[in-house]
Amino acid sequence: MAEMTPYRFCGISANDTWLLRAGVLWPEKEPGPSCHLPSDSRHDTFHYGVLSAEEVVSIGSFVREDHPELPTLKHYRLRAMATHKNHRQQGAGRMLLEGAIKALSDQGCTLVWADARHVALGFYARLNWDVVGPTYQVPLRGPHRLVWRRI
Repeated sequence: MAEMTPYRFCGISANDTWLLRAGVLWPEKEPGPSCHLPSDSRHDTFHYGVLSAEEVVSIGSFVREDHPELPTLKHYRLRAMATHKNHRQQGAGRMLLEGAIKALSDQGCTLVWADARHVALGFYARLNWDVVGPTYQVPLRGPHRLVWRRI
């Protein structure tokens, strides 16, 4: 008998990301319009989530944006990925990235990249993303490195 996962991958709205953006990534902000990114409303931006029951527990927004230091392919940039602290190391983040990569591949995407916080580098490396380049500081967010994966 197959084991049932408590999680479900799906497309979500930009507004559905606000609670986790504020709670995990941007604690100085209240959930709401202050968590809106300029790219959220673009027609070529996709927002994905992983739900447990009907609660959004992991999020990621994918923006059509090329990175100048990576191979010339059709790039999407992962922005504002977060997983609720009670759902980490349970497969929710992995499901989010695997589901998003499949969905983006169906859109013709061939490479995904992100500015990853140092605390998340091991997560990306375990999922076969390349961690490259020097550490750089993102204001208010701390040290980051470039991570990417060819699809």
